[in-house]
Amino acid sequence: MIVEEETTDKNNADDSNGNLLVNGGFESWSTSLPDEWTTIDSDVSVSQNTTIYNEGVSSAEISVNSGSQGDTDIRQSIDVTEGITYSFSTWVYHTEGLIKARLYIGTEYATYSDNTILNAWQEVTYSYTAAASGSIEAGIRFYDQTGYVDPEIVYIDDFSVSSDSSTDTSEYYASAADLTGLELKTALYNIIKDHTTKTYSNLWDFMGTNSLDVYYENDGTILDMYSENPSSSDTYNYTPVTDQCGNYSGEGSCYNREHSFPKSWFNDEYPMYTDIHHLFATDGYVNGKRSNYPYGVVGTSTFVSDNGSKVGSASSDLGYSGTVFEPIDEFKGDFARAYFYMATRYEDIISTWEVNSDSADAVLDSRSDYVFEEWVITMLKTWNENDPVSQKELDRNEAAYEFQGNRNPFIDHPEYVSEIWAD
Repeated sequence: MIVEEETTDKNNADDSNGNLLVNGGFESWSTSLPDEWTTIDSDVSVSQNTTIYNEGVSSAEISVNSGSQGDTDIRQSIDVTEGITYSFSTWVYHTEGLIKARLYIGTEYATYSDNTILNAWQEVTYSYTAAASGSIEAGIRFYDQTGYVDPEIVYIDDFSVSSDSSTDTSEYYASAADLTGLELKTALYNIIKDHTTKTYSNLWDFMGTNSLDVYYENDGTILDMYSENPSSSDTYNYTPVTDQCGNYSGEGSCYNREHSFPKSWFNDEYPMYTDIHHLFATDGYVNGKRSNYPYGVVGTSTFVSDNGSKVGSASSDLGYSGTVFEPIDEFKGDFARAYFYMATRYEDIISTWEVNSDSADAVLDSRSDYVFEEWVITMLKTWNENDPVSQKELDRNEAAYEFQGNRNPFIDHPEYVSEIWAD
């Protein structure tokens, strides 16, 4: 049994990046239906197709088996909030052109697909504003056309929904407008400095409310980026508050408050110690394995978590030869933007942190301007580009602003990264 010595760390189903649906890419199939989806009529059958797909490695192959469609739907339930506008999208592939498809959202219907476009993908979209908070059904309904002879095959892929709940931050960033390079970075520092310092126990309250899985499995358990499986069911889940660490003996024991930017790098000092923009709920055991190692790309692993996060020796082309921790691709951008935040929020003191540990020395270069070693800048920029800002990050940034009074500029404006850390 290990007593949890909180070290450092980090915080959608297969279509994250803003998708509120589960398994909208139809990648996960535990039964004859795609996980989390259901059919409304026996005259619609669904199977996985790994030959014709728009993204990923599979699509939903829909066989419409009746010429009389009333409720020939494939659907799932999602939660919506009153007054919020949601953007729905799916991709449709017609084979014969004698079936049309359209989105079914609550009790509303989108424009029909163009059934004259054959053997090619087309996007069908719909904008829906929730009249009340609660659960609605979302999916696709199929309709026969003149000349239809059953069955006909239609393929569906990349069903997504995102909420238009972003805040207008133009006034917040007004003093940084039209700036680039280090002038932009310092302007951002002046905007986000002096946030309200919270206590360490306050972090449990924030995570119990704002670190919940309403994006992948949508089950309200703790969303832990070290254990979340974006394209399948998680091997374990944590109940908010109840499963706080605590002691741990292996994965799945409890979750803790992980400093993704290790606390030893800044000598456990405040306000960094409780700055929520780099603190995430994570599995205690995996957090312990991460220790205070730099984030990096692993060449040879010595430990792999249930979701594929790794500890091991750095890849030969990384530019660093020590031990690193590599999160899964789904969340690399999240961590990168947290690091760019730290480099900006603490530009007045971060130049002194390099000497605090060997890992800090490997990542930081004793500068207050660009802050990081060149290999770190290259890697973090790549992660920021390859894993764009997700709805999860947008929501969390809003919650963090309410919690401690400042925002992460690199979530609101990911383009700031390349404008500051230019090639």
